[in-house]
Amino acid sequence: MSSQFQRNLTIGIFWSIFGRIGYLLVALATNIILVRFLTPYEFGQVGIVIFFISIAQVLIDTGLSGALIRKKEILEIDYSTVFLFNLGVSLILMLLLIGFAGQIAQYYDDLSLKNILVVSSSLLLINAFRLTQTAKLIHQLEFRKKASYEFASVLVASIIAIIMAWQDFGVWAVIALQVLTAFLLTAIMWFFEGAIKSFRFSKTSFLSLYKFGINTTFASLLITAFDNIYQLILAKYFAISQTGLFYQSKKIQDVPLGLISMLANGVLFSSLAKIQDDRKKFNLLYNRITTAFSALMGFACAAIVLYAEQIINLLYGNQWIDASFYLQILIVVAFFYMHEILTQTIFKTFDKTQKILYLELVKKIIQTISIIIGVVLLNLKILLLGFLITYVFSYTINMIYARREINASVLEELARTIKIVLTASIAMIFTELVLDYFSVQGYYSFLALPMLFLIYFMFLRVTKVFSLIEDIKAIKQVITEKK
Repeated sequence: MSSQFQRNLTIGIFWSIFGRIGYLLVALATNIILVRFLTPYEFGQVGIVIFFISIAQVLIDTGLSGALIRKKEILEIDYSTVFLFNLGVSLILMLLLIGFAGQIAQYYDDLSLKNILVVSSSLLLINAFRLTQTAKLIHQLEFRKKASYEFASVLVASIIAIIMAWQDFGVWAVIALQVLTAFLLTAIMWFFEGAIKSFRFSKTSFLSLYKFGINTTFASLLITAFDNIYQLILAKYFAISQTGLFYQSKKIQDVPLGLISMLANGVLFSSLAKIQDDRKKFNLLYNRITTAFSALMGFACAAIVLYAEQIINLLYGNQWIDASFYLQILIVVAFFYMHEILTQTIFKTFDKTQKILYLELVKKIIQTISIIIGVVLLNLKILLLGFLITYVFSYTINMIYARREINASVLEELARTIKIVLTASIAMIFTELVLDYFSVQGYYSFLALPMLFLIYFMFLRVTKVFSLIEDIKAIKQVITEKK
């Protein structure tokens, strides 16, 4: 690996992370403003639409973009083949969604959903026009350009959406945000990166790319479907407003998970790949980073569970206060899901991606059973408890397989995770007792946050699980150390 390539890769990773953080912050800020003007019911409608759009988007791409990115030398015929395939599939799925929009609206007993679905279906066609340009930018490590394009499009679209919400456009403000972001991003990429140079379809090129893509498509389809399925279940069996509450809580959950996913797939994956032949060094780095992520996420979970109502009230307003229950469940789920993201880097590093699909299938079977139980009993708490149990179980089996892959102790990581969970629980309960004893309520309760921080990390240090300063320094040393 040349020094120039390493430099470009490092710069690329930096801009990828920086750009994503910027995008997430703008999106979060826009969402915080929009919820002040819209109701949980209207965001519930958005949650239903998002499910169908997300599923269709996976089917459109079918992993071809990923296949393009990993290809060493991409020919123009490859780009045109992928473009024409994506365009054709997106057109078919858009027409299907438009055709069934009425039936979907009737199923949820909300006729206004029909027009929302029809307009939102345009996202499929718009996104298909830029998939190849996006793949080209990533393949050429042009992350700075990609980040700039994404940030500019979401910023302009957000301003327009906020104005629309202010002018009482309701749910159409959110739909406009999604459609305009996609349209502006596509237009910018076509303007600066150019259009497709040819419109030829190669069967040979398609089959070679599809062979790789189909292996990841099924896994992506499962993940996307089950990641959004609770929005449909809540809307049908409980209330569309409940979907809105869940959807907004998930928006908060997506922030730490999005950052962790970026770091894991960027910095962590890149660092582990470079030292995969040095098993001792590999295990040391992986253990330290896993511990650091677990410890930091454990504190975030304790804080968010403790201050869920205050956070929801601060960000969204009092009409969304019932979302705090969903937020508490989702942030604990995020803790265990984070470990899945980390363990997947092991499977990717050692080219054992088939295990990712296998483990996803097992998880989805368990998740399906828990969903059926919750729906049959029509009990919201049981449904969400099953959701949490699914991810605890999924973390366990992922961890076992990953640790075996690197010949590391399963009990060591399990003990560490249990200690972190117990420490977070003890610190949270103690802080809550202190707040109750002194009758501190509302935003004044945030004054106890430093106490929660000190108790949590002091206990982790005493038990030799994690030291905030020392362990982070050690991670930096391992990553930057010359071979």
